[in-house]
Amino acid sequence: MSRAWDDVVRTCGNRRLFCSTDCVDTWLRKTGQERGYVMDPATLWRFAADWYTVRLDPGYARRDPAAASACFAEVGLHGSFWGLPD
Repeated sequence: MSRAWDDVVRTCGNRRLFCSTDCVDTWLRKTGQERGYVMDPATLWRFAADWYTVRLDPGYARRDPAAASACFAEVGLHGSFWGLPD
């Protein structure tokens, strides 16, 4: 995520939902893309529910990096992709 804004079109274009990690592997073979961070649907739901819950509230202020990292860790994200320990 630390480099997501380097090419935001590519970043957003590679956010995908798959039915299983086997489907991820098939897509990777077909496209030649590198494997990125893969999360299960339950983690995605926890993340989205927390991350987007107040985005439309008046006075919304973007989380600072420390608060964002805390949010990532609280919902179960991990690894260097998120700037967190494995």
